[in-house]
Amino acid sequence: MGPRRRLACGLGLSVLLASLAPAPPALAHAALLGSEPADGVTVAQPPATLKLTFNEPVSPLIVRLVGPTGEAVTPKVTAENSTLTITPPPLKPGTHVLSWRVTSADGHPVGGAVLFSVGAPSAPPAERGLETDPAVAKTIWQARILIYVGLFLGVGGAAFVALIGRARPLPSRAEILIAIALVIGLLATVVSLGLQGLDALARPLSQLWQRDVWTSGLLTSYGWTAGMATLAQLLAFVALRARQRVLARACAVGALACGGLALALSGHAATVEPQWLSRSAVFLHTVSVAFWVGSLIPLAAIVGKRERGDGELAAFSRIIPVPLAILITTGAYLAFIELDRPDALWTTRYGEVLSIKLALVLVLLTLAAANRYALVPRLKTGATRSLARSIAAESTIALAILGMVALWRFTPPPRALIAAEPASIHFHGGKAMAQIDVEPVRARGAEVLIEVLDGEFHPLAAKEVTIFLSNPAAGIEPVRRDADSLGTPHWRIDDLRIPIAGRWKLRVDILVNDFDKETLEDDVLLPRAP
Repeated sequence: MGPRRRLACGLGLSVLLASLAPAPPALAHAALLGSEPADGVTVAQPPATLKLTFNEPVSPLIVRLVGPTGEAVTPKVTAENSTLTITPPPLKPGTHVLSWRVTSADGHPVGGAVLFSVGAPSAPPAERGLETDPAVAKTIWQARILIYVGLFLGVGGAAFVALIGRARPLPSRAEILIAIALVIGLLATVVSLGLQGLDALARPLSQLWQRDVWTSGLLTSYGWTAGMATLAQLLAFVALRARQRVLARACAVGALACGGLALALSGHAATVEPQWLSRSAVFLHTVSVAFWVGSLIPLAAIVGKRERGDGELAAFSRIIPVPLAILITTGAYLAFIELDRPDALWTTRYGEVLSIKLALVLVLLTLAAANRYALVPRLKTGATRSLARSIAAESTIALAILGMVALWRFTPPPRALIAAEPASIHFHGGKAMAQIDVEPVRARGAEVLIEVLDGEFHPLAAKEVTIFLSNPAAGIEPVRRDADSLGTPHWRIDDLRIPIAGRWKLRVDILVNDFDKETLEDDVLLPRAP
């Protein structure tokens, strides 16, 4: 199979994988820090206002209040920086659910719910947080992969042809592949606006063609990204077809610039301060990737020609170290600001995706180095087939990298995972008591410190301390964790996972000696510590 056919198969494979892959989990990028009333509490009097406080400025999309009898109302909402103030109608006694969905500064919608009671708890209404439909999440990921195909293979390929290609035309099959990549990317970019609207409004995929869905998608920061991506691919079309070299080069430079701006205008890194530096890093990183990955289709075509295009290969070999250096430098900076700490590479989902991407990039760099320093100098001695196979392998790995990068749309970076406030609990029994401090650690569960005392508040030299944690309302069976002694009277448990905030049943077993055990238990409010 020839190199051009391998590239075509690789492009088709990326589309097929996008259609068959399972939906990625929809995770938040902005975080709810607290609410008034707090989640799970009971207040004596109906509050005049409700408040939701986030870790960054947000814009409300949907806020719905469901009362004890199941009636739902849309209250008045005022947004001020990172706080939403909700003015509800007169609240009846019983349990209420406040469902919310907002869009964060990076353009990604996030939703949830807060439960509170007035007077006394009642049966909670059948209302959940406003979350992304799994089918919508899967389609967004598929569309993101195809947009990357257009921006990197399409725009990058057209730029290579216009900026490095010689006067003689590229083989028609290569131009067709680049044009196909651009068409795929353009269609996916247009559809992605509607998908963004579905995500924003927590609507099902069947409502994609409703007008308010597209309006909502356009009004998020992603609307700028989609607009720039569309312009980039249209300019790339002009660059690919233009016969005047000056026009082709001008459009190619414009296409690369618009592609870089597209990814710098929204997304995780766009919100990291100082934004001018983080956005600049994303811009340079995107342009460098597009130039490198986009060169694969035309390079394969050049190698396959009888006139091997040694001039183009030599020019590319001289230029490519510069974008590779920019790519590595900006990539390292972006990883540094997003990871927040080294162990996030293997303790968070974002880090796991990044680890796989880095491994694939390392393989890609190794192949590029082999091409640059081993295979290109041997072209005149008949190394054409080896170079063609190497370029085809680079193309396959590049497509795999694009698929991994698309997962970041649903995976918040560690620096965006905000730890909840710590909780302090005191249990008092007949023979022993326990002071329990639960401190959530960002993206690493919770650290639990237990101080065991006797009935007169003196240190108690217990032999064992064990906790049991359950949440019957959420269907979570008791989880047992044995504490490690830090020396009388202190005990510790690391990495306790608390998947949801709210009311939990907590039991503490204190083995005083071989014949005496004190059991303390109660319902307690615990923060979320996943």
